Amino acid sequence: MTFASLTKNLSLETNDMKHTAIRLACLRRYPQLYDPSRLDTSTMRRALEAESKEDGRAILEAGPRPVFNSRVSGAVIQKGYQSPYLHSQVIVDPMLDTLNRYANQWNKSIYMGPYAALIGPSTSGKSRLLMETAQHICVVYICLRPKDLPGFPPRSALADLILSTAVTDETYYTSLLACIFQVVAKFFSIQHPDENMTDRLKKWNDYTEVASSGSLDIANPTQGKFTADVVKEMQNFLTGPPANLQKAAKDMANSTKLINSRSSIRVLLALDEARALLQSPIPDNDTFFRIFRGTIHNIPTGMGIFILLVDTTSHVANSSIKSTFDSGGRYKFERENRLYEPIYQIASFDAMVPPDPPQSWGALVSPERLFKYGSPIFGAYFCDAHAERQSTEAIYSAILELAFFKLRGPIELAESTRPGLTRAQAFAFLGPTIQPRINGATHLNTELIASHAAHCDYISPKCDMVMSNYPSQFTLAAAAVNYLQDENKWIQCINALITIVLHGLDAAGGAGELASRIILLCAMQKAMSESGEGDLLTGHPVRLVNFLEALTGQKEDDLQLGSISTENRDDLLKNGMIFWNHFSLIKYSPKPEELLQFMYRGMAAQCHANQPGIDQIFTIYLKRDSDCLDAKNVSFCGIQVKNRNRDPNLEDENHNLTDIYAKVKIEPNPYLILYMNLNSQQNDTSTLPAFVERTRSQTNVARTQNSRRASLSFNGMNQFGCLASQELRNVLQTLIDVEPDFVALQSDEPGKRYSKLINPHLQNK
Repeated sequence: MTFASLTKNLSLETNDMKHTAIRLACLRRYPQLYDPSRLDTSTMRRALEAESKEDGRAILEAGPRPVFNSRVSGAVIQKGYQSPYLHSQVIVDPMLDTLNRYANQWNKSIYMGPYAALIGPSTSGKSRLLMETAQHICVVYICLRPKDLPGFPPRSALADLILSTAVTDETYYTSLLACIFQVVAKFFSIQHPDENMTDRLKKWNDYTEVASSGSLDIANPTQGKFTADVVKEMQNFLTGPPANLQKAAKDMANSTKLINSRSSIRVLLALDEARALLQSPIPDNDTFFRIFRGTIHNIPTGMGIFILLVDTTSHVANSSIKSTFDSGGRYKFERENRLYEPIYQIASFDAMVPPDPPQSWGALVSPERLFKYGSPIFGAYFCDAHAERQSTEAIYSAILELAFFKLRGPIELAESTRPGLTRAQAFAFLGPTIQPRINGATHLNTELIASHAAHCDYISPKCDMVMSNYPSQFTLAAAAVNYLQDENKWIQCINALITIVLHGLDAAGGAGELASRIILLCAMQKAMSESGEGDLLTGHPVRLVNFLEALTGQKEDDLQLGSISTENRDDLLKNGMIFWNHFSLIKYSPKPEELLQFMYRGMAAQCHANQPGIDQIFTIYLKRDSDCLDAKNVSFCGIQVKNRNRDPNLEDENHNLTDIYAKVKIEPNPYLILYMNLNSQQNDTSTLPAFVERTRSQTNVARTQNSRRASLSFNGMNQFGCLASQELRNVLQTLIDVEPDFVALQSDEPGKRYSKLINPHLQNK
């Protein structure tokens, strides 16, 4: 129906009535995109009269947007670089040991150069680690951040020399490195030999303006004096003899013998934001990286010099196949040309978590405590912003905004008005919430680490295998859950997940388990939204009964929970509290203390493949009389997922769905089992059958289990009240129906015929 027909049928005569009708119609058709503060009624009308809902959505997505004012304080982030460094022994010491080993191993006949890559997500603390390393050895720190890109640490003045268009061959970098080495040599050679190493390094760090290591103002580190001295050295080479890299390296080694005298590493050249080296100084020329690598190959052995290329991407380790590789495979053609293994095990995760667990309910749900789990940037931001007396609301909003942009990653200007998520963005929002694993997709894993805050699980020595992970982290999960309140975003993410399952790349659980975690999270989203308690609407506790109402679409009085006794049902529904916003993998059957630890992090657990009885589990805390946390009040909800077209015999499986069989040893508290047969043909919601005493010895067990166990059995995808639309149900149904199939990956008939041709007995004819 056109708008003209609508106004005529409803007798809308005044402009106010017409505009109100447009706004109401837009709100009904596009509830997630309705924003009268930025959309005028003419834009809404064009969306309503579009040929399809997708076209209308695109019109609204592309509508005018207000100027974005970030709530994240750059000053607070900078302050974090001067805060006390925690757990140096487990973070810095292993780094120094690795650098010492690498420097000792340097041999130009074996390695391509005395360099390695330091790789980690933008929240892992790479730059701060380098600054802390500068307390122990001489660090020449140069940040190659693009000129027009804000952020901290800022671009170093020496970056202009490193990335100069004058770089055409190794001669330029030979001169530049020789000058840098000579400046280092002169600085330390004029120091008084009786000064201790700490004081001498502090003076060097002040001189080179390495943040957190000296007395400088870190708000604007220009490295002006250091850069000027390097330029002066380069001018001397223009009028004097040519640069001698070997001599400069030896001079620097001799002047820095006081540093780390018992180890090999003395001077570390650290190039931060090193992906800039992958560009070319002029078109059709070698990259900065290849020219630089050829130059450092000439650094003598035994000088205590090593180079780190620091970035979020593993491409900085080795951007091209080595020239000595012969693709024809001729015998003995390939000689040794090794790379140092990349460094990625930066043990800063959970560094801010206090050693003592919360003792009360108030401490448990404190966002200040929860922000300290995971990457230290969020906990540090809270502490520093709180010290500046920023409002609690402003701090929460800023941290969640920061977490969101870390997950979303950078976007090109042309993409900013384009609806839809990239595949990497989809997995960036799925990763912190339902934790799918994509171990076989090296390119996607690399992108998630480089641009979307994923952590490195493993990087092979040659960087040809990269495995990423989103470990349990409340803050990232809260940001993702908040973003996924838009159902359309859920659908886009699930479609990306379908593609991965089709490729056979999900390494942790089948499609049914993935779908079940999405369903449970949707129920938790709805329960959190409707309860509206607490400061973090995407990460606060909810009553178990509110969760079950959201999951089933039924009211409390209508919930049928099986054979559980009235007393235990009341205990479970009146006192039961749950607190989680994400899943994380476990490989054991949890005890009460471990179930409490899940709740400390705000997590539910994805069980390992051989876990008896259940596939997912989350903690239920029976908050009875006291705010003090006690393991005796711990219970759980266990979820078993089936994805079968036929309905199993629950009488046979019933005894497997207990706390005893699942080996979850709790006090004799009531507990809950959710049974999901997602592809069931029954299409109803029921309960698990009561236990039957098959032997005399089972009589007491059956009675106890019948009175303690609450249960719900969901048969079919249409039984979940938290799935708001048929479109969401349909895409989840597609997910659970999909199987890895390379024939299905072919988009046209010739391609499908080809796949069948080269797999002649794959399918019957």
